[in-house]
Amino acid sequence: MLDQLLFIFENLPHLLIGFPGQRPGGLVMSIILTFVGLGLGFVFAVPLALGQLSSIPPIRWLCRIIVDIFRGLPLILLLVLVFQVIGSGRFGFVLEPRGAAIISLMLYSTAYQAEILRAGFTALPKQLDEIGRMFGASRWQRFWHIHLPTTFRTMRPALTGQTISLFKDTSVVIVVGMSELMMSARILLGNDISNAPYWVSVYLTVGVLYFLAAYALSKYAESAEHTNQVKGWY
Repeated sequence: MLDQLLFIFENLPHLLIGFPGQRPGGLVMSIILTFVGLGLGFVFAVPLALGQLSSIPPIRWLCRIIVDIFRGLPLILLLVLVFQVIGSGRFGFVLEPRGAAIISLMLYSTAYQAEILRAGFTALPKQLDEIGRMFGASRWQRFWHIHLPTTFRTMRPALTGQTISLFKDTSVVIVVGMSELMMSARILLGNDISNAPYWVSVYLTVGVLYFLAAYALSKYAESAEHTNQVKGWY
């Protein structure tokens, strides 16, 4: 037991920040991939959510189809398609594993965030829009200052859940050789048969790291929600 604890303690930096020459990696890379994919996904999710509520049928159908396609594909399949097909050089450019991982996570999170935002926009009280009209706000002013902030605050629990889910899903980027947390654990153990006694402890540590990061995200979201309630933002 002591030798396993020593093994974990000595190699914990590799699980947290990656191996020399592959940094950032490990848990840090998993977190980076999560928030980059989430942030880029949010940029595209907003117009997709609005498009699904459009009064123009072709726009509404097209946005609905895009969301359904990327929600219906498993992330690991989407990752392989982006890396092996789109980024293979057949279309004039080559994607490195990091680029393929970011694009795949962005597309995946875009679809889910678009559906969350669509539900939020649909549930907005009409009185909020009427108040904005009374103050002479234009359509875009009402959207940026009323609709979007209110929807974001209302749907924060669902968006937090999507963030945690995407963070755990970053483990699949191991298939393209990204040096995130799971890949760091795999490199640490390697093919050395002498490391066999450490398999359980290493992957148990990986599980604990995933849990701690997800728990921290959850508690932060709860704290922010409580703060907003105290301020009377709901």
